[in-house]
Amino acid sequence: MSVERTDITFSFGENWRSFVTTLTEQDIQRSAEDITAWLPKEQILGKVVIDIGSGSGIHSLCFHKLGAARLVSFDVDPSSVDATKTLWRAAGSPATWEVHEASILAPDTIRRFPPADLVYSWGVLHHTGDIWKAIDNASRMVLPHGYLWIAIYQGGPTYPKHLALKQRYNAASRWGKRWLEARTIGRIMAYRAIHGQNPFAWNAKQARGMTVYHDLIDWLGGLPYEVALEDEVLQFCRARGFVLERIRVSAEGGCSRYLFRRSQIS
Repeated sequence: MSVERTDITFSFGENWRSFVTTLTEQDIQRSAEDITAWLPKEQILGKVVIDIGSGSGIHSLCFHKLGAARLVSFDVDPSSVDATKTLWRAAGSPATWEVHEASILAPDTIRRFPPADLVYSWGVLHHTGDIWKAIDNASRMVLPHGYLWIAIYQGGPTYPKHLALKQRYNAASRWGKRWLEARTIGRIMAYRAIHGQNPFAWNAKQARGMTVYHDLIDWLGGLPYEVALEDEVLQFCRARGFVLERIRVSAEGGCSRYLFRRSQIS
């Protein structure tokens, strides 16, 4: 799907640093359970794992707790690196877990880090400004018979509208941003009320440990912003020697999940 390029970027890391202050053990447990529902613990225990665009660090922390033998977390946003390091320090600064500032688009990134049994990137590669190069580079970091697990925004006809909203949010003043956030929260509350749910509980924690508020900030601000249809992702990864193990296709605007296994070096 073609995209409109934009030079406006959003600091995901500031949002993640705020999110980390809300984390509880229950949130971390929920996130770990979501991971193991897709990939059993034995596929992580004793393995090399790379978390591309680690953000808050919650998923990296879960991979550490699930027994990864070596874990490499990296993010291009210094504030995201700082958020991840906060959880790394809380875990006792383990030597088996490395946290770095790096870009998946940089030519030396593939050579900089070891190939992994699992390369994981949740909702990140579509925010790089070059989604297909990002997926290609991520795929090159996977060992033979290893896993590539990515979550990518699902494409559809309202992409231009979503892109325009994000551009408007990023260009807005501080108070303009607050107004757009309040409007979005109001819509969430109205939806909950219509469906018989408590509208004042709109900021409940989600399955992966995220709060609705931090999710909506991520959604409103997230530039660069690209999307892909499932057939595009499937064909792209199959051409690179990957076999689909599991998929969950989201509605447009949500992240579709893809779990691939590498069948060969291509």
